[in-house]
Amino acid sequence: MNATAENPTSSLAQQAYEILEEKLVTLQLPPGALVSEGELIEMSGIGRTPVREPIQRLANQELFQVMPRKGLMVSPVSRTTMLHILETRKPLERLMVHRAALNARDEQRSSLSAIARDIALVHDKLDEFLRLDLALDKLVDECAGNPYATAALAPFRSHSRRFWYFNRHQVKLSDAISTHASLARLIARRDANGAEKASDSSIAVLERLAAGIDRIS
Repeated sequence: MNATAENPTSSLAQQAYEILEEKLVTLQLPPGALVSEGELIEMSGIGRTPVREPIQRLANQELFQVMPRKGLMVSPVSRTTMLHILETRKPLERLMVHRAALNARDEQRSSLSAIARDIALVHDKLDEFLRLDLALDKLVDECAGNPYATAALAPFRSHSRRFWYFNRHQVKLSDAISTHASLARLIARRDANGAEKASDSSIAVLERLAAGIDRIS
């Protein structure tokens, strides 16, 4: 019996999480907005019970802030918070790409090479870049096989993508495209040390973006 058959509520909760996380990342749920549980349930298109878990999960990841007697507020985008997130994210990503380079199976290496090619063709399409960034993260996680690091990284990655989207009008993607494509290729080539350096370079692109922005706190 598969996991969905054993626990359909858990599967629906994951679907709801992915729907709401995407709406937060792409600012369909804008920073500072007040929303109710009912609105989020309607937005997800999934029933009340499976949506409550992802709402709590997103609150624990500080994408929502619980406002007593008011509902939920979408967390503001903060330059200072982003720099703290990146400081914490960097060593975890280094661990994951190192393990991925050592552990990836042949078919996964082929998928990594394909993602590298696709990323190199993104140009200035932020939505497409973020879609491939998410696909790369998921594939790295599968290759690395460390569910604890995957769980720890999930909120940092969501905040990072939201930061990209929030600053989409002043983002130049060329450096990010180069470092992401290089990262995927190096993992595919089993170059663990090179992948670590490429991961640090990818984080550094966001660090420079955050450090150079003065209009958010």
